[in-house]
Amino acid sequence: MFRPHPSGSIAGTPNSEPQNVQHVSQQGSQRITGKLLATQGYVVGIEVSGSGARQSVALANLDGEILYRVRRPLDYVPDSETVLKLLDEMLADVTGHERLQDGRILRVGVAVGGLVDSTRGVVRTLYHAHGWDNFPLQDYFAERLDVPCIIDNNANAAALAEVQRGVGSGERVVLYVGLGRGIGGALVVNGKIYHGETCTAGEIGHMLVRDDGPACSCGHHGHLEAVASARAIAGRMIGLSVEYPETVAALQQLTGGRTERLTADQVFRLAASGDRVAQHIIDEVHSYLGIALANIVHVVNPGMIILGGSVAKAGNLLVQPLQERLQHLCLPAAVQSLRVVQGSLGSEANILGAVTLALQDV
Repeated sequence: MFRPHPSGSIAGTPNSEPQNVQHVSQQGSQRITGKLLATQGYVVGIEVSGSGARQSVALANLDGEILYRVRRPLDYVPDSETVLKLLDEMLADVTGHERLQDGRILRVGVAVGGLVDSTRGVVRTLYHAHGWDNFPLQDYFAERLDVPCIIDNNANAAALAEVQRGVGSGERVVLYVGLGRGIGGALVVNGKIYHGETCTAGEIGHMLVRDDGPACSCGHHGHLEAVASARAIAGRMIGLSVEYPETVAALQQLTGGRTERLTADQVFRLAASGDRVAQHIIDEVHSYLGIALANIVHVVNPGMIILGGSVAKAGNLLVQPLQERLQHLCLPAAVQSLRVVQGSLGSEANILGAVTLALQDV
């Protein structure tokens, strides 16, 4: 399998001073992943989507600047073996010798769109893909690349990036909500991700918000993800529109006749233009998302809530109503300094988050 450098082990690199800490992997082997005081070299960021159908690999310098990136989306949901083979090919491209002019690869960070045990480096599951249950992804990349690897949930990674280099800079307690195909969340306190006892902190997409709600990707019913994710918003819009000819016509015009490609952002815009079906759906999104966030606000008391992911492209059509709902639902003291904002990193948040993970120990 691919190795980017014949002497890739960082322990002997002349441009770094390792302060080594040993970690025991799931298989019981020990690996050095201590902190480096590096002056030159690179890190690699890897993004694996929740469906496994979208992945990115980026080469970055030690300032976190992406120097080269490869994206390889697929038109189908692949198994884990297919994804890993593709990632190996992408890594070979990104870390070719001609690109490594200022040292070697020091760290790899991986942002995964699923449930991750970051302390053991294991993907517990991807809700929208198969073949990933209890997969030791951290060990996989560490062995392939012969450098330490850090993996985490993509919402945690994106949150860290927003706090360190985005709209959350300078904030002490930040709640990040990733509203994409699924819904993820992350809590960052004093610049550090709060993982919880079993690394499930922030899984707000699986908060129960509606007893009689639709089925969630995890198999339960009534979770936030089932009513407020991009997939849920578009699917519900298409499903409800069939009884309303004017709405069907609007969807056809908006999508160029390809309603299967309808986006959540388009549904928000339809609602703003006065379409009653879209307004009903978006009112539900605001309502259930507001309930979930209000409960978290009373427990955590964040100073900022950052909304990311494809749904957040709606901007103030999403942000402003949520800010108003929280003011209404929460104790005044809990929201007196709370700001709800749109993430500043956009679609780059996950891959920049992966790079940020890699830089945590550099």
